Amino acid sequence: MRRALFALTLVALAVPGCKAKKLQAELDATNATLAQTESDLAGEQNKNQKLTAENQAFEARVAELETELASLNDQIEDLAKKQGLTAKELKDLRAEKAKREKELQVYKDLFAELKALVDAGTIEVVFRKGRMTVKLSNAILFDSGKARLREEGKAAVAQIVPALAKVGDREFLVAGHTDNVPIRTARYKNNWELSTARAVSMVTEMIADGYPGTRIGAAGFGEFDPIASNETDQGKEQNRRIEIILMPNLGEIPGMQQMLKSNKAR
Repeated sequence: MRRALFALTLVALAVPGCKAKKLQAELDATNATLAQTESDLAGEQNKNQKLTAENQAFEARVAELETELASLNDQIEDLAKKQGLTAKELKDLRAEKAKREKELQVYKDLFAELKALVDAGTIEVVFRKGRMTVKLSNAILFDSGKARLREEGKAAVAQIVPALAKVGDREFLVAGHTDNVPIRTARYKNNWELSTARAVSMVTEMIADGYPGTRIGAAGFGEFDPIASNETDQGKEQNRRIEIILMPNLGEIPGMQQMLKSNKAR
């Protein structure tokens, strides 16, 4: 009888212990889920802050260009009054202003077409070296050391092409970039070859998606045009990228034809 009571007592003590372990396990799982959620939220906040900063930088550059145009208009009027410009000189200055206004409108229209992709984090749009540039990370485009587009990369290209095609009769240069880690494989002897092959893959895909081959080109820059330090993993990741550059429409430079004719005659 005593043995039976002792056994029942052990069972009674064991049941709460099992429940406690189960509750503790559930609590640990809940805490782990909460920690992961907080981490994901922090990551999204950082991503949103970065996108906001990039949008603000682009908008700030557009505002600068608008200010420059307004200033140019004032300068034209001032020169016309004070310097006694000829009708031709005044016409040339106003034509230059109209050209800049047209270029600025191209920037605005293209950014508006791409904004959904910018907000989604698929691409970045920046002004670099005075040119509007669409930047894509190699992380979504290519596997390490490869130049064949991943499915995610093909999907991104398919989204970008219709927006670029709306720009009109303008040309784009697709530029491939790498970090400074040397590569030497059976297929690619160096980063020049890898970056160029990636640019060609992008152009080929863009043409397959409907972008005119007559308005696009490909170039590889290897590791020689970085946008961040190659001293850190984060910097290297930023440097591994594809850029789609809107080529400037310079038009005819006054006096250029005459200069070329003069040089040819010598």
